Amino acid sequence: MIRSRLGAAGLLLAVFALGALAGGVVVSKAEHGGEDGGTRRNSRESYITRLTTELDLSGAQRDSIRAIMERNKPAMDSMWGEVRPRFDSLRTLVRDEIRSQLTPDQAAKYQEMIERRNRDYQERRSNARQ
Repeated sequence: MIRSRLGAAGLLLAVFALGALAGGVVVSKAEHGGEDGGTRRNSRESYITRLTTELDLSGAQRDSIRAIMERNKPAMDSMWGEVRPRFDSLRTLVRDEIRSQLTPDQAAKYQEMIERRNRDYQERRSNARQ
């Protein structure tokens, strides 16, 4: 009984950590874009546009923020390159642990959820490039 509670608590903690990491990745992607230069440029401009709208930035502020983002882009790209493999590995681990708790029918539905999320992500990336 205690072991299953510890296991459930550990799984909950792992899912929470993955969710927090995924949230950070999503914010980072929204701010700094995808893996290819064109998408990154569009995402950065989209982020600057959102800041301009929500914060009512002046032209000078917008230009300064754009310069800040450009200046820090190499460091952000380098960091993402280091973090991405670790993130992918952790995501795989968490998904495998979740699958181990599911019935075969639930596992099939879970796989469909993952595939649907991946398709949606690819579609958003494709639309961002256009």
